[in-house]
Amino acid sequence: MGLLQKSLKARMTAYFLLVSVLVVVALALVTYQLAAATHQEMAIAQFDVTAEHKASEIQRYIDDQVAIVTGIARLGELQRAVSNLVGETPDSTQYQTAYFKLVEMLYFSTFLDSRVARVSDLTEIFMMTKVGGHVFFSTQPAHEGEYRHSDQYFIEGLKGTFVQKVYPSPETAAPTLTVSTPLYSPAGELIGVLAAHIRMSVLVEIAGRQTARAAPVASYLVDSLNRVISADRFGSEAYPRGVHSDGIDAALRGERGAGLYDNYVGETVIGSYRWLPTLGVALISEIPASIALAPANRFGGMILGVGLLAVGVLSVGIYLIAARITHPITAVTDTTQKITAGDLSQVAPVLTEDETGLLARNFNLMIGRLKHTLDDLAEEQEKSEHLLLNVLPAPIAARLKQGEETIADSYADVTILFADIVNFTPLSAELAAADLVGLLNEIFCEFDRLSEARGLEKIKTMGDAYMVGAGVPIPRTDHAEVIAEMALDMLDVIACFNRKHHRDLSIRIGINSGPVVAGVIGTKKFIYDIWGDAVNTASRMESQGLKGGIQITEATYRHLRDRYLFEDRGMIEIKGKGKMHTYILTGRKDNAAQQV
Repeated sequence: MGLLQKSLKARMTAYFLLVSVLVVVALALVTYQLAAATHQEMAIAQFDVTAEHKASEIQRYIDDQVAIVTGIARLGELQRAVSNLVGETPDSTQYQTAYFKLVEMLYFSTFLDSRVARVSDLTEIFMMTKVGGHVFFSTQPAHEGEYRHSDQYFIEGLKGTFVQKVYPSPETAAPTLTVSTPLYSPAGELIGVLAAHIRMSVLVEIAGRQTARAAPVASYLVDSLNRVISADRFGSEAYPRGVHSDGIDAALRGERGAGLYDNYVGETVIGSYRWLPTLGVALISEIPASIALAPANRFGGMILGVGLLAVGVLSVGIYLIAARITHPITAVTDTTQKITAGDLSQVAPVLTEDETGLLARNFNLMIGRLKHTLDDLAEEQEKSEHLLLNVLPAPIAARLKQGEETIADSYADVTILFADIVNFTPLSAELAAADLVGLLNEIFCEFDRLSEARGLEKIKTMGDAYMVGAGVPIPRTDHAEVIAEMALDMLDVIACFNRKHHRDLSIRIGINSGPVVAGVIGTKKFIYDIWGDAVNTASRMESQGLKGGIQITEATYRHLRDRYLFEDRGMIEIKGKGKMHTYILTGRKDNAAQQV
């Protein structure tokens, strides 16, 4: 046991013993499968011979019936009787005499004359005129007078001897097999077609006849529409859509063969299948696999039982060995589960001096490094998220982190503000670059503070221009009012800046309200921006506004007119927009009332 405690190789040897037992069982199973395959092949070979014999017997029967029908059609007495009958006027005395003469001749020449053939397997013999297929004689007089000009056996029977494949009878829907052949006069002139229906019960009996095998074999016929052929009808009420199996489907495709498959009732069988082109049916012969493979099953069961017994005896010793081996690993596993739950302070116990002990020590080192790495990652992630929130609105950043690749939203009503420092450009010529940027940064930082305090969304800065929106990306109903407050506060910021730095800067502000589209563009450097005619109009309000003034459109005016003071500029020409009615926002009504 000491060797097993200190050597993983020793434990692997023990596991190898277990694997060896499993291999023995696997070999037993393979032996069973080979035995079963051998029995299956033997059964298929023997079964295929039986099916071939039935197919040959069915074909001989059909050939016999065809010979009977053609033999009847070639009887000289029949030809003379038919010629006399078709030459008389129907319903005349001469016609009746010729008709009964034909009946007498057919009876004596067929049923009583053994030199021709016995016709007990023909259910009906009938004759049709060559024009129109009129049935002028039938052993079932009820069918006389009918016309069969569109039936296949009539059309093909005018050309030569023809066997029409199994089809449902138009009258009874029972399976029907018909043989037809030309009917000539004694002078060799075509006068009609002689046809006969073959008794289907004989075919069914041949197909289902048991062979010398002790095991029960089910043989049956299936037509091209997957209907089982029985003596009195097609198919079964239990299978209104026909019967299907691998054997049936293969036979209906014109294939022949044998194999192991599930029959149409779901039972595993060994079957032989083939297509009988003369009849247009498939001959299926099947035997339950459980019966055919019973010897292999018994042999396989015996081998499997011995193998399982051996595994049971070894399992007790294997369990004890496995419990010993897995104890240190289980300790590491328990520690891993606690660490997975988030407790990185856990340490795996070192229980042995072998490979598992080394694993526990290395595991502890790995966890220590992982904890340090996770701390660094958390710090970097916090920095990354802070930088992302500086570039994008928080809701938009959250959507990007969730995997959205294209972010584009429509907003029905928002308010946009453009602001530009009017005389900042001349100032840039007087100051050093660092001083210039410092002054501009001071102004814009104050604008950012106001924007954040009022819950606005800074869109971007362009040189000395500043753009902010309200109602994006989170819609709000007071978008116009909060932008108006922002604009008035921006005027105060510029005034304070001038007093502090003894400057004479001024700002020009333009505001408009309306629908916009907002979204994120770029893949490496994200930019959240807004587009639409409302944005362009707000830009025009700024660029064509008044120095130190806040110019708004009529759309924004309608939102603000009840709470703010305005100066009406009337209709002015706006570049790209034409005449527009604009207003100058001058203050708040509450403030004006206090001054009064």
